Amino acid sequence: MHLVLFNPRAQKAHRRLPLSLLMLARVLPDDVSWELCDANVDPDAKARAEAAVARDPAGTLLLVTVMPGPQLRQAVPWTRHVKALWPQLTVVWGGYFPTVYTAACAREPAIDLVVVGQGEDTVVDLIAALRAGTDPALVSGVAAWRDGALVQGPPRRLKISSRYGDPPYDAVDMERYAARTFLGRRTFNHHSSVGCPYTCNFCAVTTLANGRWLADPAADVVRVVRTLATRYGADAIEFHDNNFFAAEKRVAAVADGITDLGLRWWGEGRIDTMLAWSDATWRAMAESGLAMVFFGAESADQATLDAMDKGGLQVHETVELNLRARAHGIRPEFSFVLGNPVDPDGDVDATLRLVRRLKADNEACEIILYMYTPVPLPGMYDQAVAQGFSFPERLDDWLAPPWTLYEARRNAVTPWQERALVRRVYDFEAVLHARYPSVSDQRLSGWQRHALRWLSAPRWRAGRYARPYELKALQKLWQYRRPEEMGF
Repeated sequence: MHLVLFNPRAQKAHRRLPLSLLMLARVLPDDVSWELCDANVDPDAKARAEAAVARDPAGTLLLVTVMPGPQLRQAVPWTRHVKALWPQLTVVWGGYFPTVYTAACAREPAIDLVVVGQGEDTVVDLIAALRAGTDPALVSGVAAWRDGALVQGPPRRLKISSRYGDPPYDAVDMERYAARTFLGRRTFNHHSSVGCPYTCNFCAVTTLANGRWLADPAADVVRVVRTLATRYGADAIEFHDNNFFAAEKRVAAVADGITDLGLRWWGEGRIDTMLAWSDATWRAMAESGLAMVFFGAESADQATLDAMDKGGLQVHETVELNLRARAHGIRPEFSFVLGNPVDPDGDVDATLRLVRRLKADNEACEIILYMYTPVPLPGMYDQAVAQGFSFPERLDDWLAPPWTLYEARRNAVTPWQERALVRRVYDFEAVLHARYPSVSDQRLSGWQRHALRWLSAPRWRAGRYARPYELKALQKLWQYRRPEEMGF
């Protein structure tokens, strides 16, 4: 059997190791050959994948990893194209989108099987089932469409990723993945844990992990980072864990283990968790090169935070964390999800005021603004449904406007978010990013940053955000990229 692992193109700035596929490759049986085709770094990836399938369609398994947005828009037509050419080919989808919207993927005729959740053991058992001629839809972690209904094997429990070994770095061209970012000239990415210990009801990670967090031991994390630095020349690391900073002792041990490398690094954390950490740990993180941490601040309205099931996070903790990070020279990156179905206007009012407060306290903090998009979990989603919201049931609907922008959270397709409210948020965002251009956009020159700051200063001081056409025109002309567009 031969496996073709295909990574659809995500976005222009995305030069990151396709860990979702490399993690699968490390567990494949010795008698199974494989090749990875990554459209993010290889313009001929689709042609190479098709050539690989053409050699033996019946003996090939095509695995496609799919995130929402640009990857989905490429993956659907290409999968249909390949399946039409070789109907005998077995096509398997996995990743974020199929895990959350399993039925929509499984009912697509061009997709034979869907892997739900963590895929290492599932793919091994799936290969065994196909070889044995048994029904692969009965394998734990697999779903398929049978006789007009979704059929799923038993759910599969998460396992610590490091038990499967390191990703097969030597099997790919690592030079293609040495990305230039604000962190460094040769930035590589790593994923050192599975899941998240929290169950926020607006977060799709809850669908995958349901509050479980399985972390690689600190020693394994240090070993991988040192390998990326010494063998492949990494001078910066992005930890793509859903919550890298969940355990203070582990993070402190990682920081101590990589301090001598002179790296800069980034990861995602939780405000109230890190706020409780000791100054010694904060100093260790700073000395090890921690440059920025992504935090889900979500809202300045306490009732909204409570409705999101944020585990007791308080609004004032965001303010306090901002000051503490500043004191240690670590840049906080705050993400907000605006326009909840309970009180969208009140949520937006309070949050925009908080953003101004955060910038006044610490200009270095980064701000990311999203419109609230429901996730099929009990809680706020129920209120969204009560107001007329529903998800598409077929992939064709996901590819049609306005759903093409849904997962980017730029156009939420939500009946309670009036157009004027959405416009108000993004007018504010245009002024905000002109007054404080993101450090992550390395293409913006010094004089362009100065021009944006100067032109936006009167608006920012006066709180005038409506119709900032001149700022939006310059941002479009200079191809300004917001921090969430940088591929972190």
